[in-house]
Amino acid sequence: MPDSDEIRRRYGAAVLKPDGEVTAGSYGTWVLTYTAGSVGVAPKGRIRIYTDADTDRGMPQLQHPADADYTAVRTPVGVRTNVLVRSAGSLTVVVGGRGLGPGEEIAVVYGDRTGGGPGFRAQTFAEEKHFFWVAVDADGRGASAVLPHPPCVTIVGGKATRLIVTAPSAAVRGDPFRVQVRAEDAWGNPSAGYRGTVELQSSCVEIPEARLTFTGEDRGVRWIEGCVARKTGVQRIAAEDPKGELRAESNPILCGEEAGAYGLYWGDFHGGQVAMAEKIADFFRYARNVAAIHFAGYQRNDHAVTKEDWAIQQRAEREYQQPGRFVPIPGFEWSERTGAGGHHNVFFRRLDQPIRRSGHQLLSDRSDADTDLPHILDVYRAYRGSDVVITPHVGGEHSDLTYHEPTLEPALEITSTHGSFEWFLEEALSHGYKLGFLGGSDSYTGRPGTDRPGHQVRRYAKSGLTGVYATEVTVEALLEALKARRCYATTGARMLLRTEADGHPMGEEYTTSSPPGISAFVAGAAPLESVELFRGLERIYTHPLHIPLSGNRVRILWEGASRKSSYSGAVWDGIVRVTAGRIASVEKVRFDSPRSHVFDVESDGLRWHSVTCGYRSGVVLELDGGDDAEIKIAIDTSVITGPEYGEHGEIGPRRMSCAPAENIAFSVSLQELKAGPISLDLGVLDRKVTVSLAPETRAAEDVSITFTDPSPKPGVNPYWVRVVQTDMEMAWTSPIFVDYAPPI
Repeated sequence: MPDSDEIRRRYGAAVLKPDGEVTAGSYGTWVLTYTAGSVGVAPKGRIRIYTDADTDRGMPQLQHPADADYTAVRTPVGVRTNVLVRSAGSLTVVVGGRGLGPGEEIAVVYGDRTGGGPGFRAQTFAEEKHFFWVAVDADGRGASAVLPHPPCVTIVGGKATRLIVTAPSAAVRGDPFRVQVRAEDAWGNPSAGYRGTVELQSSCVEIPEARLTFTGEDRGVRWIEGCVARKTGVQRIAAEDPKGELRAESNPILCGEEAGAYGLYWGDFHGGQVAMAEKIADFFRYARNVAAIHFAGYQRNDHAVTKEDWAIQQRAEREYQQPGRFVPIPGFEWSERTGAGGHHNVFFRRLDQPIRRSGHQLLSDRSDADTDLPHILDVYRAYRGSDVVITPHVGGEHSDLTYHEPTLEPALEITSTHGSFEWFLEEALSHGYKLGFLGGSDSYTGRPGTDRPGHQVRRYAKSGLTGVYATEVTVEALLEALKARRCYATTGARMLLRTEADGHPMGEEYTTSSPPGISAFVAGAAPLESVELFRGLERIYTHPLHIPLSGNRVRILWEGASRKSSYSGAVWDGIVRVTAGRIASVEKVRFDSPRSHVFDVESDGLRWHSVTCGYRSGVVLELDGGDDAEIKIAIDTSVITGPEYGEHGEIGPRRMSCAPAENIAFSVSLQELKAGPISLDLGVLDRKVTVSLAPETRAAEDVSITFTDPSPKPGVNPYWVRVVQTDMEMAWTSPIFVDYAPPI
C-alpha cells in the first residue's frame, strides 16, 4: 500500500475554504478545490466528494442559481464535467473534454451566490470534524484512491433558543448533588456562542452558584456542584436569563430522608450510531457531559461494523466505564429485514464480547461470516441461556413480534427519533407478551439522549429516554433492572413515575385472588394533561385533573402516523383563517424541529408545515374578540413512504417520499368550543385533528392515584399508566403483570 505522501503526490490534494467553525443550519458558501496529482485525471475519470456523517445538510442542486443549495463546478479551459448528486452527502464530478493535467484544479462551489441564491445550508447537528472526503478514480476504471488528510469544518450550535435544567430525579435531604444548565439552539445543539447570565432559584434547594455567566469555554453547558435539598418531597429548580428572555424549570427531584432501595437513572439504551468509528468516543462523551444521562448504548447496524470498528467501539466502551456516574452498555444492533425478524438491539453484561452479525452486506472482509445469525430464531438459539439482553424496536426495519423469546427479551422500544409507536406496544400486549417499555434515540447524529430530527427525511421526533429503577449505575445493575422491567419510556421529558399493584412494583408479576389495587405517583416535568390507567389494551381509569381552560386561547392538535412500520411519518400542511376576531399571538406545541414551522402569520390567519409520527403536535392561537370569533381550518395531509429500488424493488437504496393522503376543512366558533373539544378522525392509524380551548398556563403538578380494579379478567392482566403533559410530552410505565385467579 502506498503511504499518504505517495497518494498525495500521485492523486492530488483538496482544500476547503472557509474551513473554520460553521453554525448548524446556517447558509454559506464553501469552495472545495481539488488539485490533480502527477497522474492527472483522464477523460471519464471521477472525483467523488463525500462525508462520513449521515448528514442532513442541503442537497446540492444544479439547475436554479437563485435558489438555496445551488452548486457550481469551475474547471480549466477545455475541461468539461458531468456532475452526479446521489444524496446530500455525495457529489461526483466526471471529467470530460481533454482531462485534467497535473497541478490543474477543479473547484466545487457549494452555495454559489452569483445567481442570487442564499447559499448552501449546513447540517443541523453539531460535529467536531465534518469531513469532506475526496476519492479519485484517475483513469475512470473503477479503482479509487482516497486522499489523505481530508478537509473538514467544525459544526457548532447557533443562537440559544431554550434553557434546559437537568437535576437528579432522586436525592437525599442534606446530601450534595450536581445540576446541569444547558443552553440549546433551535436544532437541539448546545449553543456554543451563548454568553448569557442565568439566575437559578428554588424554595427548597440550596444552589451554590445561583448566578451563572456563561463563557466561551462552557460551549453552552455548565455544571453546578454541591446543590443540597433542605426539605423532603418533590422539588424543582427554576432558571432564567432575563436579557435573553429564556426560562426553564428543572425536572422534578424527589427528595427523601434516606436513599431508597433503587435509584432512578436516565439513559438511552439505543443511543444510535455514527458512520465513522473514530467518533464513538465523542458519542459517549456527549452522552455523559452534554445529555447528562447515566448510560448509553452505541448500536451500530451489524452489517456495517468491520473488525476494526468493533475493536474501536470496545475500547471506547471500556474507556468510558465510570460506575456510579456513567456507563456505556456494550452491544450492537442485529439488523436483518422484517421478514427475518427485523432490527433488534443486543446488549452484553460483560465487555469485550464477540459480535455475531445478521450478515456482511456492507463488509469486504467476510472471514468471520460463519458466525452470522441470519434469522432472529438463530439469534435466540445462539444466546438462549446466556446473560445477553435483547430488545425489539421500530427502526430501519421494525421487529416482527410474531417472534419472541421471553428469556432474552424483557422490553421493547416504543419511542425514538423515528416517532412514537403505541401500535407496537399494543401489538406486544395483544400477543400476551410480558414486556416493559423503553425510549431511546436510534439516531445518526452523535447526540444520544438529546437528539432532534433536524432536516433528516427519516427522522420525525426528538429522542426518547428510559427511566430505570436500579441499585446503582453499572452495566450489571442496569441490565438486571431491564430484565426485571423496572423501567419506563418517555418522549424525552424526565417525568417521575412510580406504579405498584398490591405492593408489587413496576415490571413485577404476581398472582392474587382479590381485585388488585393499583397505585401510581406522577410528578410532571410540565403541567399534566392526562393520567390514564390501562389494563392491557383497555383504559379502565382516567384521573381527574381539573384543568382550567382559557376563554380566548384555541388549541389545534394533529396526531397519528402513516402506517404500522418504519419510516411512518405524516405531513400536515394547514391554514387557519379567523373572522370576527384577530390573532394576538401564536404558540407552537411539539414542533420538534424548525423543519416544522409556522409562517404567513397575520392578524386574521396563518399557515403551518408540520412533520410528525405518532405524537401530538399543534398550535395555540390567542384571539382578541368575542365569542363570535370563528376559526376556519383546512389541512392537506401526506404520508411518508419508503420505497426501494434495487433488483425488483425489494432492496436499497431506500428513498423516502410522500404520498397524498386525507384533506380536511371545517370551522368552529369560540362559543362552540366552550361546550367541549371538536375532533375529526381521519380514519387511518389514529390520524386525527382536535380543536379545543387551550389549558391555562400553570405550574407543573404532582399526582397520586389509587384504583381498585372492579373487574379484573381471569388470567394475566397487564396494568400500565400513560401520561401526557400539556406540552404533549408523553410517558408509558412498564406493566405490572397481575395473574388474577378468582376465588372458587
